[in-house]
Amino acid sequence: METQPTIRAATPTDLAAVLGVLAENESTMPDGWMPLVWPRPTDKQSSMWDRVIRSPDVTVYLAKVGDEAVGTACLSVLPNVTYDCRPTAFIEAVVIKYRYRRRGIGRAILDRILTDAYAAGCYKIQLLTHKRHATDGAHDLYRSAGFVDEAEGFRLYLHDVQP
Repeated sequence: METQPTIRAATPTDLAAVLGVLAENESTMPDGWMPLVWPRPTDKQSSMWDRVIRSPDVTVYLAKVGDEAVGTACLSVLPNVTYDCRPTAFIEAVVIKYRYRRRGIGRAILDRILTDAYAAGCYKIQLLTHKRHATDGAHDLYRSAGFVDEAEGFRLYLHDVQP
């Protein structure tokens, strides 16, 4: 199986491909899992995708092997006045399709993101990863790309909180 990926910024027509990859966002393949043919994106997804694609500070990456979408990740660049006005980059939603994991695709996506973050003049790049990924290889992937687990992360899911 060919696994040399091409990594590129997603385009307005890539929503279905990105959603197809994101459908495989579990640490391990669930029992009885079958590959999905992603249905037509909802109006809500299409509207949000338009917003994401138009944002100059957000890039969604799409990894392909041949014609198949096999991985995705999102880079957000936050402008700020700290660090001598250098932006901070954030990585979110790194997902590789089950059958392509541990084949260098995640590393190729991270390498592209790091290159783009350097080019954008970012002072630092951050990502959060769930504790459950300590044993599925994700933490090892991030360490291999130079990330250091030096901070404590916190989350507050707003759908659980009343203002």
